[in-house]
Amino acid sequence: MKSLTFCFDHPVAVKVFFSCLSDPDLKHHIQFLRSNEDGSLVIPIVDIPDGSWKVVLEWNYDGRDFCMERTFEVLPGAIMS
Repeated sequence: MKSLTFCFDHPVAVKVFFSCLSDPDLKHHIQFLRSNEDGSLVIPIVDIPDGSWKVVLEWNYDGRDFCMERTFEVLPGAIMS
């Protein structure tokens, strides 16, 4: 299964935004996800089309807001994790 994996020092509930860098007209939905108790978060990307993407994670912890941004590639036939 294609997925992105993030590791946090604590459990988090995140809002996940995707935007396609290689095709700005291509939109993708927002996901609301929770990490495991150990802080690991797996985001499935099986339904994301091939191309260059940016993912933005937003969460709140201990009364503070946080944001993380990463870019990734989905290649034809690639298996990511």
